[in-house]
Amino acid sequence: MIQEYISFLQEKGMAQNTIISYSNDLSYFFRDLHIQPDDFVTAADIRKWINEMLNPTHTKALAITTINRRLNALRGFYNWAVKMKKIQHNPIIDIQDLKSADEEHEKIMWLTEDEFEDLLHIIRKKPVKSRGVDPEEKFRRDRTIIYLLTYAGLRVDELSCLKLTDVDLELKRIRVVGKGMKVRTIPIANILLAEIQEWFSFRSKMAEQKPYIADSPYVFYSQRSPKFTVRGIQTMIEGYSLPKKKLTPHMFRHTFCKWMLKATNNDIEKVRRLAGHSNIATTSRYLKDSYSDLADAVDALPRF
Repeated sequence: MIQEYISFLQEKGMAQNTIISYSNDLSYFFRDLHIQPDDFVTAADIRKWINEMLNPTHTKALAITTINRRLNALRGFYNWAVKMKKIQHNPIIDIQDLKSADEEHEKIMWLTEDEFEDLLHIIRKKPVKSRGVDPEEKFRRDRTIIYLLTYAGLRVDELSCLKLTDVDLELKRIRVVGKGMKVRTIPIANILLAEIQEWFSFRSKMAEQKPYIADSPYVFYSQRSPKFTVRGIQTMIEGYSLPKKKLTPHMFRHTFCKWMLKATNNDIEKVRRLAGHSNIATTSRYLKDSYSDLADAVDALPRF
């Protein structure tokens, strides 16, 4: 039954990384409870599983976000199973996501303007360790990727699959195919436009030297492939991590949302549409100040 559900998700056009994550989360549930997907499950079973994740005997407790992600995977599976009449009873229908404390919000990490400026300096100065890699080519590609993630808010799989035909420099917009094959259009900021134009110009020169680039429909390529994979992008970004902050591709999407809320005076609906969030509650998470913001506010109190 699990495989049927996975096939259903694939037919819906869900991203492969998301499908793998859902599959793993479902496996944890059935393994931890020592049951099969078609066994009868109650809400009490699920609550017991949640409690075990919050209070494990021999391991560290899971983060609230991780538990909620697993519950979301379980919710999708059981909703599908009931709809397809694989089972009659939906055990998760009354189970709500766990509420997180303010400190949990700190897990949504973004870059400050100073950190972003430091990162650009690191990209320019970081030596190339791989043999046969053109330093200028890597610098231009990596810098443009960082700008696209930050100023367009793309998910890493959206960036990896971005095609040359998706970018309209004349109309200054990017066509993005997001989760569930939903298409959104993102305006290109002038600062991002300049970066993309420079990359396209350089990419054209490289295409004259490397046939596989000329044949590639994708905006970004790797040293040996016409498409820069999700894992390749993740590894590249991790390599630029700041002294006190490990970088991930999604951190730049968080940065985009945080900066856009500030730029639009907290217009959640505009940011939701730009980020491609299906639920406005997802966007509203960025309205909450981080713990460090709260600490700064407390420090700013009058002194006597």
